[in-house]
Order: sequence, then C-alpha cells, then structure tokens
Amino acid sequence: MNDIPLIDPPCQSMTLADGRTLSWQEFGVPDGRPVLYFHGGGSFSLEAGLFHREAVQRNIRLIATNRPGAGDTSLCPGRSVADYSHDLRELLDHLGIVRFACLGESNGGMVTLAVAATLADRVVGAVPINPTVPWFDPVARSVSPCAAGWGYRAMKYIPWALSPLARKAVARNHRLSSQASRDAGRFNRMHLVGPPPGIESDVGALQWRVMLASSGKKALSAELKWACADWGFDFYSIPVPLDFYCGVHDAQGPFALVLADQNPDARFHHFSYGHLAFSHPDARRRMFDTLSRYFEA
Repeated sequence: MNDIPLIDPPCQSMTLADGRTLSWQEFGVPDGRPVLYFHGGGSFSLEAGLFHREAVQRNIRLIATNRPGAGDTSLCPGRSVADYSHDLRELLDHLGIVRFACLGESNGGMVTLAVAATLADRVVGAVPINPTVPWFDPVARSVSPCAAGWGYRAMKYIPWALSPLARKAVARNHRLSSQASRDAGRFNRMHLVGPPPGIESDVGALQWRVMLASSGKKALSAELKWACADWGFDFYSIPVPLDFYCGVHDAQGPFALVLADQNPDARFHHFSYGHLAFSHPDARRRMFDTLSRYFEA
C-alpha cells in the first residue's frame, strides 16, 4: 500500500446561502463512496491526507472541510457546533451527495457527533476519534481525569494564551522527537507527543507538517468557543451507528466509553499510545474497515 503516494490536492470552495465561503479538499477516489472528514481543533483540511491510502484502497471519496476560520472558510461567530450542519447540508447538496459516512479527530470528533445527530437522515455511520469532552456535562466531568479539567478550564477562561503555547509545544516536541529514538522497543512518554512509533515516514512527515502549520489564532479561538459552550444536540441518543476510537493514553477516552455505552448503536475501540496515534497504520486500517462496513450494511 505504501506505493500510493500521499497528495495535497487543490482547495475547493463554494459560496454559502448567507454569503460566507466554505472550503474543502478531496482525497481518495473521486467517484468513490462519500465520507466527510473533520480535522482537529486548530488544524485544517490537509489532516485528512493521512488517510489517503486507506481511502484509495477502499474506494472512498474523502472530503475534508475546513471549519470557520481555517483554510478559506469564513468565520461565523455566535453559532453552536450543531449549526455547522447547515453549512454541510449545502455542501452535500452542491456535490450531489445524499448519503455519507463521517469521521473526525478531537474537536473533529465533537463535530462528527454533531453531524451524526443533526444529519441523521443522511449519515450511514460515524467514527469519532478521541472526541472532545463536553465539560459542561456533569457526567463528563465526573469520569474524566483531573488533568483534562485543567485543560478545559484554560480553553474557557484563557483561550488567548493557548494558540502561542500550542505552537511552541508542537515545535519543541518536533525537535525532541527528532533527537530521540522512538522505536527502542518499550513505551516512553515521547511516544505521546507526535506521530507514533511504527508510522510510515511520509505519513509521519505529513502529520508534523499539519501540526506545525496550524490554522491560526482566529480559527482556534472559534473552535474553543464551540467546545466550551453547549453543543446544541443530545449526544446520548444519536440514532446512527457510532464507532468510537481512542488512544489508550488519551484523556477523552473515559467519556467516549460512556457515550459508546449510552448511545443506541455504538461501540468503543482503542488503539495504542495517545491522542496523536490515530495516524498509526493499524488504527487507520481499522477505522476505514469500519467506514466500509457502513456502506455494506
């Protein structure tokens, strides 16, 4: 499968009914089975390129949108994450897509849940990866580790500080990981700060490229507001198939396990290492096997 080169396709865009711009990139097979990908908070559409090979192998058209503030997509303040589905419905109609699957990582996992809940008539199945925790929910707070609580308090009360801190942390982790031996045969904390051990060199390089680029302060600020405010939908009763995938060292895992237990048609899966290890080839393969099964059901 490594003979399939990774791509950075041109960014496409459309004008929405309210005059704003929505932009996206497409990976995989142009006439394949449609899957929407939602990038992590502060990231952008190229993140979906990590899954290009899996999409090609499984005849999937992988459509990665840029959320408000990222890429060429316009900001849209004052909306809940559930309202993003209005933009997506316009995009789907524009592309002539009736039924689709979706997946997304971190804040993109939150968006995946929102889309599955609000576009249930069109979603055949959804894969939230390390989904953001709704910290306003008492159950979420009760099962999540204390360290996650500090992170969500920072998102709510000092969001202006997080963008420069995130850029510095990623640059530092990139420097340290390039100096360290990441495949020494046993787990160490460095495995949690970048692409995981066992990843292909070109996929790892793309993941670092996406992490180092960032989508900008305004986009990240919009994402943090979405994550901290009421999401605008019931995440305990989403009526479509859900398959949660979480890293075993990821702080979002405990509440994702609750959601997998509470939702009517949901399962929980784990992969090795932490938040960023969704890019591992085994994790990618399993996720895209799951997406394929949605279309075959």
